[in-house]
Amino acid sequence: CLCYLSVQPLHNLRQMDLSYSVNLKELPDLSTAINLRKLILSNCSSLIKLPSCIGNATNLEDLDLNGCSSLVELPSFGDAINLQKLLLRYCSNLVELPSSIGNAINLRELDLYYCSSLIRLPSSIGNAINLLILDLNGCSNLLELPSSIGNAINLQKLDLRRCAKLLELPSSIGNAINLQNLLLDDCSSLLELPSSIGNATNLVYMNLSNCSNLVELPLSIGNLQKLQELILKGCSKLEDLPININLESLDILVLNDCSMLKRFPEISTNVRALYLCGTAIEEVPLSIRSWPRLDELLMSYFDNLVEFPHVLDIITNLDLNGKEIQEVPPLIKRISRLQTLILKGYRKVVSLPQIPDSLKWIDAEDCESLERLDCSFHNPEITLFFGKCFKLNQEARDLIIQTPTKQAVLPGREV
Repeated sequence: CLCYLSVQPLHNLRQMDLSYSVNLKELPDLSTAINLRKLILSNCSSLIKLPSCIGNATNLEDLDLNGCSSLVELPSFGDAINLQKLLLRYCSNLVELPSSIGNAINLRELDLYYCSSLIRLPSSIGNAINLLILDLNGCSNLLELPSSIGNAINLQKLDLRRCAKLLELPSSIGNAINLQNLLLDDCSSLLELPSSIGNATNLVYMNLSNCSNLVELPLSIGNLQKLQELILKGCSKLEDLPININLESLDILVLNDCSMLKRFPEISTNVRALYLCGTAIEEVPLSIRSWPRLDELLMSYFDNLVEFPHVLDIITNLDLNGKEIQEVPPLIKRISRLQTLILKGYRKVVSLPQIPDSLKWIDAEDCESLERLDCSFHNPEITLFFGKCFKLNQEARDLIIQTPTKQAVLPGREV
């Protein structure tokens, strides 16, 4: 089996691919491979270290070490000035990067996806001023980002998903003026965003889903006039959003399961899709009727919804938001644009009343007490889920079977 590799002088070698050499533990001296451009060692799961000469490979552009799960450290990158892509996915034993990484001034992409032992990045990373993509997704032990990250002024994508120990972003992040995508999903220890985030005015997409300790957003997000998607799903401690701002480019705002959020978000009158299921919102401003682009409004049902008739013409998706309810409110019929009705798991509901003809999707799976369908379905594109509704009477079952649908699921079978 291939445990060690010996080579002859390799002056003309441009590319070496040893991927999936699972028994390879060590590379020989490659100092004669002065023209090596691409070195692929992906999934060499026994590889423990690289020869120090790698750092002297002045012409090396791509170094692929994805899946080298035994790799603990990297050699100095002192002279690797032309390195553009460094891939280290699933290098789960890699604890740190050498400070010399800052010498790779032409680095475009640094992929550290699921380097779960990585604790921090060297401050010299700020010298990589041409860095476009920094992927730290799944670096669950990462404690912080160096303040020098703000020097990476060409950074376009910063992926920090599932960095569960990350408490904050450095204020210098605002210097990353070309940042377009900021992903912070499942950063469950993140307490706040720095106010300087408002200086990252080229941001297009920001995802903070399941940042369960995030309480508020800074007022400075009002400066993000290019932001198109803001995802805050599952931010269970988020109590409010800034007021008196209008994000002109915002297209999608997702606040599902922000269970502490009580005030209706008015951060953009141009939003097209607004997701509010699982919030504590119980008032909807009349001004929403004048939002010209609003096409999707997803909300949870609340008792005094009837007091806001202007909303009944706008809601497209409704979650009844209460597993203990015993009946579906007749109000449903009046929601003229309703497309999706979520009843899944509402185990005390006995019957389904008349529904609007606009409905395209009903999910009533596991409504174990559901017996009657006091309604009819007129949209041939509708999808019906009645799985595990074992008490459905024969009349209801016949209705489902005989109705033209896109898809229909009955207890125990699909038709």
